[in-house]
Amino acid sequence: MILTKLDISNFRNIQSLTFEPHTSLNLISGKNGSGKSSILESIQCLSTGHSFRTRRARELIQRNSEAFAVTALFRDPESSRDHRAGLQRQRDGKTDMRLDFQEISSIAEVTRLLPIKSLTPDSHKLIQEGPEERRQFLDWGVFHVEPSFFEIWRQFKRSLSQRNQLLRDGGSSQELSSWDALFLESSNKIDEFRRKYVEALAKALEIRLNTLESVFHVELQYRSGWSADFELSELLVRNADYHRRMKTTTDGPHRAEMLMLSDGIPAKQMLSRGQQKVLVYLLHLSQLDLLQTIQKRQAIVLCDDLTSELDSDHSQRVIQQLVDLRGQIFVSGVDLSVLEIQNHERIHMVNGNIEKVV
Repeated sequence: MILTKLDISNFRNIQSLTFEPHTSLNLISGKNGSGKSSILESIQCLSTGHSFRTRRARELIQRNSEAFAVTALFRDPESSRDHRAGLQRQRDGKTDMRLDFQEISSIAEVTRLLPIKSLTPDSHKLIQEGPEERRQFLDWGVFHVEPSFFEIWRQFKRSLSQRNQLLRDGGSSQELSSWDALFLESSNKIDEFRRKYVEALAKALEIRLNTLESVFHVELQYRSGWSADFELSELLVRNADYHRRMKTTTDGPHRAEMLMLSDGIPAKQMLSRGQQKVLVYLLHLSQLDLLQTIQKRQAIVLCDDLTSELDSDHSQRVIQQLVDLRGQIFVSGVDLSVLEIQNHERIHMVNGNIEKVV
């Protein structure tokens, strides 16, 4: 998808802004606190309902305002079809979402149509933090390449929530078993989707590493979230007493992990800080490769404060690889002059307003 027009109201320090982005590279400069990152946050909010910095609407709504609103026009370059999406979130938690002038009940309808890939200063958490970061990373990819994933994931979350509530309340074995069929069916399907996706991602990453002529090698491995020696259905029986003592379900895809190993050692232990940053960007690029290969689609890429994360050489190389994907890119930073060799449009932000367009 390509954003053709963006309207933002009462979002952080942006009171009102209208922006018609470049179809390829958009460079957004300005001092810290000028609103440059807020533009990127608003784009992700439109797609997912939250920004890459917070899920709390109150933190995004401009002071003395009751709600923020983001509206965008975007085009599918393959079909040349135009779409319009709008999101309004209020301080009291009420959310209004529209797609092509119709009210919708789930933001997933926009998310699927308008995939957003965010690369931020926190992206290193993919390697440094716990398994949840990597599960979210995996599920972004699976969601966008497997049409049935979201509904199966919702079934899994519902069955897991009900099962855990019964464990906390001391529910009977019969009550627990009433949710086990849905839990097992959805769990095994999610596991199948994720395992297949990691295999494809590993191949895409290898190609990226070879293209970069990297001096390090990384192997991806997937662990289901339960012992490989047993079927999940067996473990629900074997570990029933343990689940009751812990008052939670300790086996399932909510405990899954994607391992990143270099020479058999976890990447966060083996690779330098600089190498880890490069690996994170290559992993995200590999996801974009799969989206293009499997679904023939492009995600909109948001790079927040890119030049502070990578040196000028790596910044140029990352942007070049993103541009080569022929998608739309938004990059924020204090000084983006090193990236101006690419065909682009540059806007400069001052106090929540566009001061100039270059």
